[in-house]
Amino acid sequence: MSFMAYTEIQEKKGKKYYYRVRSIRKGKKVSKEREYLGIDLNKSELSLEEKKADKILSNLKLLDISQELELLSSLEAHGAVPLKFSYIGEGAKKWVKIAQMSRELDGVEKTEDEILLKNLPSLFNETKDHDFQEIHIVDLGCGDGRPIEKVFKYLKENSFFKKYKITYIPIDISQKMLDYATEHISKTFDIKVKPILIDFEKGSFPEVLIKGQDKKSYNYCFFLGNTLGNFSDTGRILSNFKDSLFSTDYLIIGNELSNLQAVNKIIEYYTDPSVYELVITALKEYGYKDSDGKYHIRWNSNKRQIEGYIVLNRDIEFNIANSKIKFEKNEEILLFISKKFAEEELIELFNKIGFRIHLFTTNKEKRYCILSINPSRFRTN
Repeated sequence: MSFMAYTEIQEKKGKKYYYRVRSIRKGKKVSKEREYLGIDLNKSELSLEEKKADKILSNLKLLDISQELELLSSLEAHGAVPLKFSYIGEGAKKWVKIAQMSRELDGVEKTEDEILLKNLPSLFNETKDHDFQEIHIVDLGCGDGRPIEKVFKYLKENSFFKKYKITYIPIDISQKMLDYATEHISKTFDIKVKPILIDFEKGSFPEVLIKGQDKKSYNYCFFLGNTLGNFSDTGRILSNFKDSLFSTDYLIIGNELSNLQAVNKIIEYYTDPSVYELVITALKEYGYKDSDGKYHIRWNSNKRQIEGYIVLNRDIEFNIANSKIKFEKNEEILLFISKKFAEEELIELFNKIGFRIHLFTTNKEKRYCILSINPSRFRTN
């Protein structure tokens, strides 16, 4: 296998978009990977971005050493693969395909779009009562930027772009997702983009949201895409968010609700081959083959969650972070969970973590909700 890198330029509406492209030859087949460099770069900026991109493109490993150790620990202790690792590298492209399919088939992404669009006036109504100069749209787990696009359309159509300086801050564990989101939003809207590569499951990130001393800013943090239920410890994720937010910041969450009548339809969504191709990404990096096991989906009624897992057809050994871990035939490896919260369960959870709820709305079938919350100060009663 060999590869070569070169810079590609695309022109759109008078602007030049630069990409670093890697061509990979495996035998007679050639595939390409792209890293977004920026818009209208000068010679020195382009050279710097090319060097950064070449480092990324030349690193053929999916995970860095700390991520490998986390994967190894999760497999050893729980027999589970953290879903977040499936979005890194080529997994990002697989996720984009699934999200697009969901919108076309009236899935949760389209439902979320409809509810959010309807409630954007209420969500941004708070800005009328404060003298702020900037609005930061913080996109937690940004994906390709399309889930947040409707927010910027609303802000532009309602003169927010004229009244405030708007900055887009996409946050993701996947560099490719950040590249997708940065490219899409910067092409569509003339705003500043500040991508942040972090794993917010690891801890709080107040440095990302801190206000400048000489200017006032307003943070709207969006956690969209039915993502909250994907974590084994939901409380820890929300605590990380709360410890990152300031008292005037808002966190807007979109998530699917528990609806027993819709379980079969939900299961059908997760059985799609494209979902399997995404969630198996990390294991395939370490030698897993489709013939090594069989993919299953089940509804865990006790935990109110969808579980995707494989049952092994044979004994198998993975070499991760220079350590070997063995699984036996018929063992299960959990690939993902997707919790479906009841309304009262979410309200109790947010109150327990220390959030005030400003908006809680659902679609007509009560299958999906949008919430707007912000941190509350500690009180003894």
